Amino acid sequence: MAPKRPADDDQARIDESRAPFLAHLEELRWRLWRSILAILVAAVVSYLIHDILYAFLTAPLYETLAKHNLDTAVKFRTIQGPFMFHMKVALIGGIFFGLPFLLYQLWQFVAPGLYRREKKVVLPFVTLSTLFFVGGASFCYYWVIPFGFDFFLDFAVTEGPHKLLPEINIEDYLDMVMKMLLAFGGVFEMPLISAFLAGVGVLTHRGMLKVWRYAVVVIFVIAAVLTPPDWISQVMMAIPLLLLYGLSIGVTYLITTRREKALAALDAEPADVPESGHN
Repeated sequence: MAPKRPADDDQARIDESRAPFLAHLEELRWRLWRSILAILVAAVVSYLIHDILYAFLTAPLYETLAKHNLDTAVKFRTIQGPFMFHMKVALIGGIFFGLPFLLYQLWQFVAPGLYRREKKVVLPFVTLSTLFFVGGASFCYYWVIPFGFDFFLDFAVTEGPHKLLPEINIEDYLDMVMKMLLAFGGVFEMPLISAFLAGVGVLTHRGMLKVWRYAVVVIFVIAAVLTPPDWISQVMMAIPLLLLYGLSIGVTYLITTRREKALAALDAEPADVPESGHN
């Protein structure tokens, strides 16, 4: 009888870890509750520093208004507007500060269905996922938002009889900024997700190259949905998405070729069959 290979042992562990469908739902429910609780705790902490977060989130707007010699007064429409603004600021902080725990819970839920060698990448994946998300949000905050504000406010008219001045309310501003930060943070996860899917054999660079034309269309649709209704914001998201798709193809190529070589070497190993002796 041929000895078991490591892949056979891994498959046996996966088979043993399989649970009934309702048990999976129960586990998912508890992990979601833990994630929600972590976000709420982070949101409470964020509310305690909401003045700092307010200054941070509105800095691009005030700087651009001052640059164009415009009134820096930002208004609110309803009496509860400032309160709701700070609540939303706390929620944004809760999402960003609670993200590592949320990703950890996600991967702990997925881990029982992974091979032993794939489970080793869970912690690095959580760390890199957080860095990629923060990187995407930072790219949006430090480059996309200031560029967009500068472009649009440049059309304001501050002199002459036909002035055209902005009247910005804080509710609409925060909704737009929150949507863009979350959108850019999410789409920057593309190379990492592609790497994971390639590592488990679900995705290959050949498949991504085969559908690249459709991917370009989908990317522009996603950019149109996730950004404000103007072509500047859409293009500014679509361009990084296209670059990230190209980067994902490269990463997937490296992982797929390495995986295929490892599987080919494993299949090429001769099975140890005991020699039959004669009495």
